[in-house]
Amino acid sequence: MESANYKQGEFTVDSISIVNQDGESADISKLVVGFNMFESIYKKFCTAELAILDGLDILKYYKMSGQEYVRISVRQKEGVGESSDSEFSIDKTFRVYKIENVQRPQELVQTYVMKLCDPRMFFCRRKRISKTMRGSYDEMLQRILLEDGHFLPQEFDYWEKTSPSNHQFISPNWTISSLIDFLTSESSILNGPYKNGMFFYQTLNGGFRYQDISTMFKLEFPIEFSYKPRNAEIDTDKQDLNSPTGLNTQILAIEKPHVFDTMKGTINGMYSAFMKVYNPIKKIEEDNFYDMKEVYERSGHLSGYPLLRLDENEKVLTTENQVDKQISPKVSEVDIDLAPNKNLFSTMVYETTMVHPFDDSTDVDSPETFRGLENKDSSSLERNALMQILDNNKVLVTIPFRTDITCGTIIKLLMPPAESNTNFSPDELNDNRYLITAINIEGNPLEYIGYCHLECVKESYAADIMQVKPLDNSQDPENV
Repeated sequence: MESANYKQGEFTVDSISIVNQDGESADISKLVVGFNMFESIYKKFCTAELAILDGLDILKYYKMSGQEYVRISVRQKEGVGESSDSEFSIDKTFRVYKIENVQRPQELVQTYVMKLCDPRMFFCRRKRISKTMRGSYDEMLQRILLEDGHFLPQEFDYWEKTSPSNHQFISPNWTISSLIDFLTSESSILNGPYKNGMFFYQTLNGGFRYQDISTMFKLEFPIEFSYKPRNAEIDTDKQDLNSPTGLNTQILAIEKPHVFDTMKGTINGMYSAFMKVYNPIKKIEEDNFYDMKEVYERSGHLSGYPLLRLDENEKVLTTENQVDKQISPKVSEVDIDLAPNKNLFSTMVYETTMVHPFDDSTDVDSPETFRGLENKDSSSLERNALMQILDNNKVLVTIPFRTDITCGTIIKLLMPPAESNTNFSPDELNDNRYLITAINIEGNPLEYIGYCHLECVKESYAADIMQVKPLDNSQDPENV
């Protein structure tokens, strides 16, 4: 009989097994006291680590040398006494690359941590490519992975076409890993909210994805999560774990490392930036600008509106002495500064660009047969700004163990306001939709209980910050 739904974050283990280069294998699930698996839109490959309590000395008997492979196959509990289907479960083969922190708590027992990574990480970091490639950047990358990187076509969950299609690039003996980074950061789709907004990453319950940030904003996880306690519910054992009041849809912990950092954003080009580009053929210097407001005027953002006031000069304000304790102190203006998106010279970048690097045209303004590496617009500035924006408004959330969530999707988190007033005004800026950028799946195979630690970001607000007046709409509980 299947167990009832009493446990939050329960999962089943199909396999945690190890195999060495001699083809000798063993199930080590009973030796693993804890595991962590990681994925991120910023990382090309998934990684994992196992905490092992070893009384069998598998380090000796399986001649551990960092050339072994570990298969981890786990699935979440869902519904009522059910487990997830294979497409929503994790079944990954990792390579062992490190054993660390070996300790002897008892005479006949040792503990250690086994570090794991996707096997392709090794190959992509040592295989070097020296060749000329033509086409769009996504075509170049796909050919490299299939022909040189030991990737299989069925491993690509999502592959997005980029433009233009007439690039030429000569790989200067770079590793596949370096080429992935370069081609991803330089590629772009048509009509995206950000130029050069592509990401290449691997998911734990699927394969590899090559997609634009705007595509991620359209992929919404169908289940909402709330902070509401579940201990008040009756007949919990008969309730669907994924229901709005189910055990596995509860937010267990919330942490916000930072909501904003305008100093870092200003210095690193989050709001505005300026690029000077030298053209050695025309012998002229060209200027490119990045303005955050222009980016947010495009469609395709998470919620639509920038995370701060733009286009209006910033006033330097201070308060006078408070006379009446029931009335807020008077405000006076002492200085003024440019709007964040108008301080173009806070971030300066110097680059060069070449026209007609791969043809013999005598007219520098004629169409190019094959385009080389260019700096003709604000693409690289927008890429840099996007990475800053995704690190700006961040929230870390812990939910029960799940194997059906992936990075690069939108999750709805119904978090209560941090105020005691029961008649609070709704937060018009926040629609509770966040982009998942990283996941840490933590599990205890001995108790079959685990957690998901999600790194989520808010890329934009649901309303114009200059139009929302929460103080005007707030209610005093004494007057309600």
